[in-house]
Amino acid sequence: MPNNRNKLKTDPEKRDLIEEKRVRKGVRAKNRRDLEIKRKRNLKLAIFCSIFSIIVIIGAAYIIVHCISNKESLRDAGIAAFNEGGYTEAISDFESSLAEKQWFSKKMDEDTRLYLAACYMRIDDYEKAFEVYKNIRDNRPSVIKKEDLERYMDLATALNEVKKGSVNEIYINNLKTEYERGNTSVSLYLGTCYEIQGDYENMINYYDIYSDTYGMNTYIAYQESSYYLSVGNDEMAQSIVNKGLNASDDLYMDLVLYNDIVLTERQLDYAGALSKAEALTNNYPNNETYKKEYDFLYSRVNVDSNPVHPAEEEEN
Repeated sequence: MPNNRNKLKTDPEKRDLIEEKRVRKGVRAKNRRDLEIKRKRNLKLAIFCSIFSIIVIIGAAYIIVHCISNKESLRDAGIAAFNEGGYTEAISDFESSLAEKQWFSKKMDEDTRLYLAACYMRIDDYEKAFEVYKNIRDNRPSVIKKEDLERYMDLATALNEVKKGSVNEIYINNLKTEYERGNTSVSLYLGTCYEIQGDYENMINYYDIYSDTYGMNTYIAYQESSYYLSVGNDEMAQSIVNKGLNASDDLYMDLVLYNDIVLTERQLDYAGALSKAEALTNNYPNNETYKKEYDFLYSRVNVDSNPVHPAEEEEN
């Protein structure tokens, strides 16, 4: 029987056919491997794209949450309440605004804190006002100068000492000693101490020293103009009011504006006083004192020229 191997070797056609089959089989195997590799690669790419999309969506949501909030609307509501004299309501709105997380809101938050501190000042909570001013100062303020914040802190401290009843001769003498050492900023404390004691000559003296050194503020302008109004020195009162109207702060601006109205009224310029009173009541519509002043001036300006009971009726 002939040897098949030898026969295969001698039959080139069969050998080529077998080789062709082997090559085809290898090609199919390679194609299957390449297809599997491609499928795995596509699967990995799909998983990566899905994860990336999820990250993008989460990131976008995070950005939206931190860029869009109720922060500004709450702040606006607080400012409206502040202008109406609703300081407790304004405090609630301002604190809610500050609690809202939002990117790129540093300047807005700083300004909100200034309003918040002003609210505490107007409700005589000077300790909280001091803490708010200190917080702004310690966090690199950009809306207001650091020196101005420190003056607000001085005023809050001075008024708080008066509120606590800490003012006595020993306290005043200690302040005077500090003043004589060259610390002129305590002149604000001294002026406030003499104000509570009713020593208006010394009050004016030290308040003038402070305002000449550091500039007029609305609190000093209000206190000094009120004193000059009480003693009938309208000329000095008007001079102080004018300085207060140009002060860099607005903590007690409405009170300075009210004194300006009183002075205008004293000059018998009822129309001018009414115009000023209208502007003030528009900004502070819930303040009863301002409303009464407006009503009074309105009645003076709009006097009914027709008598209620004409003369001919009375004769009858």
